[in-house]
Amino acid sequence: MKVKIKIDGFGDLISIYLYEERGGNGEIFIAEPVDLVFTKRISGISAKPTLEIPDYDGNFLTNLAEELDKRDIKTDKDAKIQGILEATRFHLMDLRELLKLTKGE
Repeated sequence: MKVKIKIDGFGDLISIYLYEERGGNGEIFIAEPVDLVFTKRISGISAKPTLEIPDYDGNFLTNLAEELDKRDIKTDKDAKIQGILEATRFHLMDLRELLKLTKGE
């Protein structure tokens, strides 16, 4: 199952499309729209999931993550990794200066 995300010009409407290519002839099948109806949660009673998505090929979450990445939507973990990489880069630059290494060495 593949995922496509569209965000309108003002950013206040996010459209998410779930689709599959079937039959090997290029036909595309799109999931029907879902109405989100919110009801009050009653304590002690288990709630049903909002969506249950069949993941036949096991790639749904990967495809979703890739589509979010295309939109430059990052998680806190991504920001931490980026910070660690930047700190490492500066540390290596400092070591190069301390050891009197040039870029070519």
